[in-house]
Amino acid sequence: MKKICLIFGGTSCEHEVSRVSAVNILKNLDKLKYEPLVMEMTKDNQFYIYKYDGKSDNKDLEDNKNLEDNEYYKDFLLKIVDVDNDLEKEAIIPDLKMFERLEVDAVFPIIHGFKGEDGLLQGFLDLCDVPYVGCDVLSSAVCMEKVLCKDILMQNGIAVADYLWFDWDEINENIKGVLREVEGKFAYPVFVKPSQSGSSVGINKAKDREQLEKALVYAAQYSRKVLVEEFLQGKELEVAVLGDYKDIKSTSVGEILPSNEFYDYKAKYIDNKSETILKADIPSSASREIKKIAKKAFKVLGCYGMARVDFFLTNGQKAIINEINTIPGFTGISMYPKLWEEAGLSYGQLLDELIRLAIERKNKYVFKTHYEEEDYA
Repeated sequence: MKKICLIFGGTSCEHEVSRVSAVNILKNLDKLKYEPLVMEMTKDNQFYIYKYDGKSDNKDLEDNKNLEDNEYYKDFLLKIVDVDNDLEKEAIIPDLKMFERLEVDAVFPIIHGFKGEDGLLQGFLDLCDVPYVGCDVLSSAVCMEKVLCKDILMQNGIAVADYLWFDWDEINENIKGVLREVEGKFAYPVFVKPSQSGSSVGINKAKDREQLEKALVYAAQYSRKVLVEEFLQGKELEVAVLGDYKDIKSTSVGEILPSNEFYDYKAKYIDNKSETILKADIPSSASREIKKIAKKAFKVLGCYGMARVDFFLTNGQKAIINEINTIPGFTGISMYPKLWEEAGLSYGQLLDELIRLAIERKNKYVFKTHYEEEDYA
């Protein structure tokens, strides 16, 4: 049996979403194959290990079987969603030997956004020399940084929405100049986004100068760089991608029908009115092209394990990448696991494959850390 450390929470504004993702992963992790170790990163950057199996007199828990039917375990899953839960947990100070002492076989990071999806956590896990699910430091950082991601995609012939970007200093010191530059390039409406944020946090649609100024200042609270993108009329589509550096698979193309004017944080996680369609009503030629582009983007950005690639399909049937999410949601409404279930890979099987890929990468890609001339000779 492998011990899998699930790290959830984080310091970003996506903390609550991460908690829900963690619960769904715990529900679907095969307890006959894996022993879960549950670790939380709090909003103020503290770390705790949960003692979810703390009832030593409970035979089901000791055997790690039938947990889904166990009242204590169900109560644990219910409470873990709550930031202020009363579950038993132990404060820890992370160090490079932590996972070795805990006898962890692999880490499953499910922290969305800043300090979890941007390569910072992955860098720490690399220093700890432990296998982990998902993309490495570089691909995580690039995919999280929308400006750099767009530049790389364009260099590889992949279409993205036209954009401008501005930094915090420009927005706070020369907002009038920023407004003039935007209006000189785009007609309203435009989308304004933090360059380093997920779950549509900080994104707004601006229909005039007043809304644009407000949206720029607001987005700059979440990221040093802020994008202004052209408005694209069309369908919002998503593809789930899974694989290693050479064998990459994708699902069918799903479609989002947002409850709000666009698929923002509220539409994704709060009002529960958005609809997801697991097979988008688009021409088969467009579906094939989108899946091809999704796999190409996964490869050129150096992704590994998992990613959700989001598209616009314009009314003129042009496929344009919106963004790539390297730690997609695993909530009950998240498209990534739902698309794979529709493709025939159950939630549990998907977790199996992600863990297998994590361990395989660690064992397969072993490189020298020093240089000696005789190595070449």
